[in-house]
Amino acid sequence: MEEPGVLAEVKESPQYMRMSLSTAMWLDYKTGRFLRNAKSWCINLLLTYTEGCYANCAYCGLARKREGKYEKKSFIHVDWPMHPTAEIIQRIDERADRIKRTCISMITNKRSVGDTIEITGELRRHTPVPVSVLASPTIITRTEIQAFKDAGADMIGIAIDAATTELFEKLRGRGVKGPHKWEAYWQRVRESVEVFGPQNVGVHLVTGLGETEREMLSTMQRVRDYGASTHLFSFLAEPGSAMQEEPQPPLSQYRRIQLGRYLIDNGIAGVGQFA
Repeated sequence: MEEPGVLAEVKESPQYMRMSLSTAMWLDYKTGRFLRNAKSWCINLLLTYTEGCYANCAYCGLARKREGKYEKKSFIHVDWPMHPTAEIIQRIDERADRIKRTCISMITNKRSVGDTIEITGELRRHTPVPVSVLASPTIITRTEIQAFKDAGADMIGIAIDAATTELFEKLRGRGVKGPHKWEAYWQRVRESVEVFGPQNVGVHLVTGLGETEREMLSTMQRVRDYGASTHLFSFLAEPGSAMQEEPQPPLSQYRRIQLGRYLIDNGIAGVGQFA
């Protein structure tokens, strides 16, 4: 019970971070078993603030208008427990032989820009594990992209998610009263390739948001032409989100897109060769 007149500690970044459930298991914060003895080589960390994310993406569990307190919201269908950043970094260092990369995910909150730079630097000073930043293009410029690299990040990700400008505007921009802009995201992709170099930039795309297969593959080709790589996901409705009633895409569709991504990203075929 709290003492009268004593304020409870506000658990926010940079002093605290959230982590995916698999990361919590890999760092021994949670107990559990991985299916078929899978390995969780990447540590996934998420910045956290009481006021949460200012974006309102229709499919996201962290959307501003999704009911509930931000710290209680699930993300990608799993809980994201919170722990002290310094302790997390210590555990990463102690397990560095079984970790290949740490990814810091920003949210659309201006406080996350400086905190991402600070936490990236702390990770690089105290662990040998490479660091990636999943950036929020709406609140950064080329200057911040360079600052991420200067702090020690060697890769950067941009989550465009939607394959067309119309879907982007409908699900992430004006259609949901969100702050994101399609061209700003692509501008950050171009700048990221300039700063980090070809193939050190990953663009997240989500199959099943309403695009055609040709539209998705054409966007993947654009990613490739810019010198970046596609990180592919499949839509799965988040309970409580604006798209909670929308179905998953058929598995056959996702498999075709997976194959197309492999051919495009590896320079084996171009989208113009598909039918």
